[in-house]
Amino acid sequence: MKRRKELNLSRRAFTKSAALAAGTAMVGTPLRAATSKPKTLKIGWIGAGDRGAADIRFCLDADDNIEVVAIADLFPDQVKVALDKVGKKFQDRIKVTKDTTFFGFDAYKKVLEMPEVDIVFLTTPPFFRPVQFRAAIEAGKHCFVEKPGAVDPVGVRSILETTEMARKKNLSVVVGMQQRWMPQYQEIVKRVQDGEIGEIRHVGAYWIGTMMTWHWQPRESVKSDLEWQIRCWPQLTWLSGDCCVEQLVHNLDVSNWVLGTTPLQVVAVGGRLARVGDQYGTVYDHFAFDFDYPGGLKGLGINAQIEKVTNKVCNTITGSKGEASVSRGHGFLIGPKGRYEYKGSMDGDGPMHQAMCEGIRKGEPVNQGQILCEATLTGIIGRMSAYSGKPVGWEWALKQSKLDLTPKQELSFDKPFPMPPVQMPSNTELI
Repeated sequence: MKRRKELNLSRRAFTKSAALAAGTAMVGTPLRAATSKPKTLKIGWIGAGDRGAADIRFCLDADDNIEVVAIADLFPDQVKVALDKVGKKFQDRIKVTKDTTFFGFDAYKKVLEMPEVDIVFLTTPPFFRPVQFRAAIEAGKHCFVEKPGAVDPVGVRSILETTEMARKKNLSVVVGMQQRWMPQYQEIVKRVQDGEIGEIRHVGAYWIGTMMTWHWQPRESVKSDLEWQIRCWPQLTWLSGDCCVEQLVHNLDVSNWVLGTTPLQVVAVGGRLARVGDQYGTVYDHFAFDFDYPGGLKGLGINAQIEKVTNKVCNTITGSKGEASVSRGHGFLIGPKGRYEYKGSMDGDGPMHQAMCEGIRKGEPVNQGQILCEATLTGIIGRMSAYSGKPVGWEWALKQSKLDLTPKQELSFDKPFPMPPVQMPSNTELI
């Protein structure tokens, strides 16, 4: 496995770049071409899981002139299930053949070698993202990149470097942060930033729910250690980044978006109340983050994956003259002028994929790589603080941390692949 290159970038420069990317993301929903038929864009799909299948369906639904021509994964059964899911509605636009179906850890390279592929969908477990993203941009492909971008600071620096490469090559980097495209988020964020609840005092990011056994299966169901870990990838920190990086990243991104900056540092706690035993891998089932932002602002982050808990998945903003709340199902604000409640479409996936395709055809690609890195690193420093029991600063993590979760042994299904130990303050140092 290749080691990932490092890139030094100050928090100020990083935030500025992310703000520019955020502005791009907030454009209105593009219109489909009304004159001649647009160019048919061809997708190479890398990582045939549930999320990838959903992303492909959203893209095919958003643009009539899209075809899927290649697929790569580790597991034949995954590919069959994924193609069946997508093909139920879009059978005529699934052009994958036996010769364009690839398996193995290097299968993604076969997709990237296909000259007809215009866009690659990178929907493998997050650990693989930095290397595959770099290879895709080097191959001259536009990219849809699922979140999170990486699982450690070394990976974030690699994604940043590749994002800049994509910008210079005029390639698209649209990321799976669909809340950036949801009208209720855009409206509430704009109103808050325009001062409708006064000066912002506090932001809260919540993803509290079940999903404790999401992508989980018994170890005895497969023969190989590594196969079990990859099939159960949300349960392994080296593959997913833990739930605060893989899941809460959406809500942490909204906090950063509202404030227009990234945190200075974080103090966090977390642990395993329900995920007890090796059968649940190495991830925690709950986190609580206390973020310090510039200007004395505070941010709260809470993430939990425990059965039978009361769900709370949203963002809150407290101002000097009111408050606001927004989620994938609501958006409201209470200020001096009374209550405003968003009424309208809450679709973000359609506009996201429409913008990607239209930008590619017009030669004006959307590049959200900075947004992806900003949100991902926010989750990573929270996890690092909870694991170590120490405060973690943004600048240190971005520029100096050498944490790289790449396994030291070869990725192979034919050899034992021991699971890393669960990280706790008693056995975890900041590096």
